[in-house]
Amino acid sequence: MRRKHGKTLAALFAHPTSANIKWRDIEALFKELGATVSEREGSRVGVELFGEIRVFHRPHPSPDTDKGAVASIRRYDAVIQYDPDIKMFRGEFIGLNGGADFYAKSVDGLEKEGRTSLKVFLRMCKEKGIEPRRSFSGKFVVRVPPELHERVTEAAAARRVSLNELVKAALERETADRAA
Repeated sequence: MRRKHGKTLAALFAHPTSANIKWRDIEALFKELGATVSEREGSRVGVELFGEIRVFHRPHPSPDTDKGAVASIRRYDAVIQYDPDIKMFRGEFIGLNGGADFYAKSVDGLEKEGRTSLKVFLRMCKEKGIEPRRSFSGKFVVRVPPELHERVTEAAAARRVSLNELVKAALERETADRAA
């Protein structure tokens, strides 16, 4: 992958989300990764990549891509760790309805193995009629020490909101850069 495409890829997945990535650079990255890019109605652009077709809105009049569009491009995030026992990097896509992990000794290798792993995973999902993205109910259980439970309950009462509303607001603040 050319250095320029590597910089665009890094900018797409940077936290906090960048709001000044040029759309032409994103399109060039898609093509470098093997995508077919096609013009659609209005300012829409179709991108077929790794067996999936996504439609994006080309920004105008500004050439910069807004944060919402950047978030929709980085649909498949992966967690990368180094495993000293096998002397390799290990990547695992998050938010999927199954496992799609990959290993490599270099960053370039990770990119290649990640693309292959995701492509195989998406193809298997399509063949089996399974939604690739994991769905979330909006409910989960949190275990906290009793003292913390007492403090957050008091904080919620002081603000005249439910404990659920207080926790939701805290989680939204904590993850705001990922939602943009």
